[in-house]
Amino acid sequence: MNRDQRLVPLRRTLQPYVVQTVIVLAVAVFAVYESAVSSDWQFMWIPAISLPLYGFYFLYFGARYRVFWNEDGVVMRARGGPDQQVRFDEITSVKKEISSASDVLAQSRPFRRIVVSGSPNDPKARVDISLHHFDLSDINKLLTVIHAHRPDLDMPTVQGGKAASRRGGQS
Repeated sequence: MNRDQRLVPLRRTLQPYVVQTVIVLAVAVFAVYESAVSSDWQFMWIPAISLPLYGFYFLYFGARYRVFWNEDGVVMRARGGPDQQVRFDEITSVKKEISSASDVLAQSRPFRRIVVSGSPNDPKARVDISLHHFDLSDINKLLTVIHAHRPDLDMPTVQGGKAASRRGGQS
């Protein structure tokens, strides 16, 4: 797939970052409050350091995870690596997965995800589509497009955050 071809992005949600943001902001507000009440301005180091670090974390890690598709296939872009892409004609399976404990600790893959797998001989021929990071209606549109190209495959459907299975050959 060529970068110049028109890629359709899956829209992202803020859901995975809400709790983290609330915690970081609560700690920063408490530090500012404590500094003002106690007149001990040492507490101001907390928001001065934590807010820029969290911003860097969000922009560097969170904002770089994207999934796109076009008439040829599905592309995943994430931090620190080349695009992972699977052409529609190379797809061997599409399934819903939940991370193992090692994946969660390493934060190497989304916790709840749809996995589009390509060649079984190539472990990098895989696109992870997070059910938390992307709009569920966009994920369903992509699954419909994949199903149109590959009606022979079992296809999960996503409804209200839960995935069910749609058998190959059925719409």
